[in-house]
Order: sequence, then C-alpha cells, then structure tokens
Amino acid sequence: MNENLFKNQRISGNEVVTMNGKVRFYVKVATLLVSATSIIELLTGVTMNIPVLIADGLHTMLDVVILSSLYIGLGPTLKPPDMDHPYGHFKYKYLSMYTVAIILMGASLWLVAESIINITKGIVEKLPLDSLYIIIIVASLVLSRLINLRIGYIKTGDLILKLEFRHAIADLLDALLIAAVMVVSLMMPIIQPIAVLAIAAYLIYLGVNYFKESMNVLLDQINPEITNRVYSIARYHNVSVSDVKVKNTGNGYAIDLIVKVPGWYSVNEAHRIVDELENDIMKNIQSVVSVNTHVEPG
Repeated sequence: MNENLFKNQRISGNEVVTMNGKVRFYVKVATLLVSATSIIELLTGVTMNIPVLIADGLHTMLDVVILSSLYIGLGPTLKPPDMDHPYGHFKYKYLSMYTVAIILMGASLWLVAESIINITKGIVEKLPLDSLYIIIIVASLVLSRLINLRIGYIKTGDLILKLEFRHAIADLLDALLIAAVMVVSLMMPIIQPIAVLAIAAYLIYLGVNYFKESMNVLLDQINPEITNRVYSIARYHNVSVSDVKVKNTGNGYAIDLIVKVPGWYSVNEAHRIVDELENDIMKNIQSVVSVNTHVEPG
C-alpha cells in the first residue's frame, strides 16, 4: 500500500480525533451545499418540466446520500481508543467509503445503460434555454462545495476530502456540460446522452478508487517495504529483531516486534537500546504511528 495514504497522520491519538472532527465539519458543509443543489434542480425540473434537470437532481440526491453516509461514518472515529479497540476507531470511515463506492459505481452503471438505450432508440431531447440560469446557480453551489473540500484537504490531508474533491469536479463538469448541452442540443440532440456517458465513466473511475482505497485498509493490506525498513534500521543499530508484525490501523501502521539483547546487558542498557530503535523507526517511517517492542535475552 502507498504510504501517502497516511500523509500528515504522524500525530497523537487525540490529535487524530480532533483532525477527524475537522474533516467531519467539511463533509457537513459539503452535504448542505449538495442538498441545496438537489432541491433547486428537482423543483425547477418539475415546475418547468425539464427531464434533464429532474434526472440530474436525482443524481445529486445520490450525492446527498453519499456525503451523509461519510458524515455518519466519520462519527465513530471521534471516539478515543478503548479496551475493545486499542488502535482507535479509524477504520469506520473506510467502511463508509466502501459503501459509497458501491452506491457510486451502481448508479453510474445505471446512467451508462440508460444513455446507451436512449442512443440506440434515438430518444433525444432539446432543452429549453430559459432554464440556463438555473445551471448557473447549480454550478455556483458546486463550485462552493469544491472550494470547501479543497480547503479541507489542504488543512487535514484526509483521503476522503481528496476523493470528494475529485467527485465535486465531476459534478461541476456535469453542470457545465448540461449548460453546453442546452445550447448544442438545438442543433445536435444526440449530444446529451453522449455527455451523460462521459460523466458516468468518470464517476465509475471515482467509485473504483473509493473501493480500492477502502478495501486496502479494511483488509489490513500493508506496504511490505515497511517490514524491510524496520530490519534495516535495526541492523544500523546493531540490534537483532524478529517477529516484526505490521498492522494497518486506519490512520497509519502499528508495529510489534521482538528485540533480542545479550543476557549480560543491564535493564537500563536494554531500555536505552529499545528507545533509540523505536525513536528511529518513528522518525524514518512517517506512516508508522506506534511501535510496541518486546525484549528477550539473546
């Protein structure tokens, strides 16, 4: 697994909880913005009888479900570690990401199928230009959501905000494409289902990314290079280590290992060697959030 997944996560447990609280705030703001977008599209689509706005409003309603799922999923990560969860509750947000991935890919495949059916049957529509101003409002709301998520990612480095930022880019392109389709469809009606196919393809790409990243963490996938680097650091300190185990905690890697020291070493000397080794591992492997060492006589 790429160590960049845990970028900016070298902080204490309490600080990670605080960071997740900030991430949840940005997700909450994004949820409110996308909810407003959906309501505007659905009301306008129904009132002015514009099917494409109704369809996009329903698609945006899916975004409301996705962001709400992420917001709820981030809630448990705010809990501190306990006896049942000694490494914290950070994997809950990846469980919510997994749910989002399934929803996103399923809805996108439905859009692809619908567009292909419309193209093969020759079902196309010319859109009224009077509704163009609604697209301007929608694009402004999506742009606000995009900026909110980007600021959140810059401040927290959280993967969820990064992926949702990319999702918001797709939604902004979607709004701009609808505006373009309204104009171009007057001369080339077939452009509408083609545009939908392009957006759906990008959403499927995002869904696959959500799925991969969430499954990597949920299945405890690790970067094997971490273990090699631990052995390398131990050799640098002339320390014999064994049974190096690396666990993916959801906010980084936790390492358990056994250090063997000569039997004639004093307790203080053994502790000094172990402390130096642990500090060096934490210093040189940024994705490691904890090191638990067991000392045995060599």
